[in-house]
Amino acid sequence: MEVFKSVGGKTYKLPVGYRFDPTDEILAGYYLRKRIMAQSLPNDLIQDYDVHQTEPWELPGGGKHMNWQRFFFYDVRSRVLGNPDKRDDGKGQWEMVEKDEEVGLSDEQVIGKKSVLVFWKAKGSSLAKTKWVMHEFRLALKSNPSKMSALAVCRIFERKNSKRAKKARVCEGESSNRSNIEGGMDVIDFTVECGGTETGPPPSPGTP
Repeated sequence: MEVFKSVGGKTYKLPVGYRFDPTDEILAGYYLRKRIMAQSLPNDLIQDYDVHQTEPWELPGGGKHMNWQRFFFYDVRSRVLGNPDKRDDGKGQWEMVEKDEEVGLSDEQVIGKKSVLVFWKAKGSSLAKTKWVMHEFRLALKSNPSKMSALAVCRIFERKNSKRAKKARVCEGESSNRSNIEGGMDVIDFTVECGGTETGPPPSPGTP
């Protein structure tokens, strides 16, 4: 299978049935760490992109072809934001709902930091909450956890209602109907601290 990489305009081949769905640990501890250290990565599966240029549903291809509308980017913003918890993006805004949650990594000297943001789109003169979510990962040294890497890796997707949730709502509705009837979430140099010789991603600790 060939996948077109819209940023750079080239294609690369993926095995039949391939699904790119890295865990939090692999995204931060492998892909982001190696990108910061300027080490080679397989197939350039994660693109460099300023994710705050446009609304999430207008992001360049790549990710949607690889993983069911999940997008993965290295965030290379060209500007400093005044309020990192509320970020203007196209005609909307990303708002942080969870900040700097620690992600356990196999590297003994580095920790991952995960933040969760939700997108609000412009609706007239106000903003309306959407189901678009961003998981943003950065790295920090355990010796100085407050100093995080400027470069981040992002997972962006639209949250869907699960079949289980739908079934629960149906059952709840049926139960409610019966009752009514019956009762009327600075750049850091990691080269020395995080150096390694591995050539492939660590094994996934769990399900995708």
